[in-house]
Amino acid sequence: MNILNFRRRSRRAAVALATLAASLSALAIGGPLGVPTASAAGCATLGHVYLTQPGRTIFSGYEGSQQFGVPTVTYVQGTQSFRLGGNGITPGTFIDFFAFDATTGAQVGFIPGRPAQYPTRNARSNCVVNEEGPYTFTLPPGNYRIQANYFAGIRRLFVTDVVANLQVQEPPPPPPYDPYQPPYEDPCFLYCWY
Repeated sequence: MNILNFRRRSRRAAVALATLAASLSALAIGGPLGVPTASAAGCATLGHVYLTQPGRTIFSGYEGSQQFGVPTVTYVQGTQSFRLGGNGITPGTFIDFFAFDATTGAQVGFIPGRPAQYPTRNARSNCVVNEEGPYTFTLPPGNYRIQANYFAGIRRLFVTDVVANLQVQEPPPPPPYDPYQPPYEDPCFLYCWY
């Protein structure tokens, strides 16, 4: 019995040593955790962040250039959902989205259950932060500006980019109450004799 326990322990020790050696070799090849690797130079596009909706991408340009102008999106409160993402982002870093009230300049929360900013997951080795969402923004009626901070992958610049302006409108009032209209659709309302 004692010999069997010794063999099990030595196997466990060998597995633990092999795991440790693999971890150390990964650190030696890839560098310390949290530091972007040299593959960041392989980003194919200049850094840009965006909001998307089905069939629509909203962004202002590359690496803060605003070469396309800052787009303005107008919608009724609670009716539109957006996804957040980016491309050309330094691998291992994330995008930090913010919303500001255009009138007061105050930072506001815009995603349900989140504070006033939204940090995404990290960009992968392909320099892409996959789209996250869809989120229905919780902004009250008013004018807002969506901005983002990120590290661009090709030149490794820290960029603050204006993504879009949002004009949130009030929802229409509910229809007036009509006491002669039933509160539900009754198929027998006009044609059935009770």
